[in-house]
Amino acid sequence: MKQRCENPKAGKYSYYGGRGISVCPSWSASFEAFLADMGECPPGLTLDRFPDNNGDYEPGNVRWATMKQQSNNRRPKRSAEQMRAAGL
Repeated sequence: MKQRCENPKAGKYSYYGGRGISVCPSWSASFEAFLADMGECPPGLTLDRFPDNNGDYEPGNVRWATMKQQSNNRRPKRSAEQMRAAGL
């Protein structure tokens, strides 16, 4: 979470920090604060931004989710035509 949002050298940074997604200040400063809010990760689950997939990693917008939940919470992929129109 922190690497994707705060480290421009991270592989997925452009999809997270590069498009303005951030980690709330208390979580960024302290893993203990994150742990107090979220608890330990249950087996087989991963961190997911929900209900606002475009929102920040912050209390009220993060959950422990299954891979199926994660896949249902993705941004739509752009078609080749949309990419050309956007100049990408």
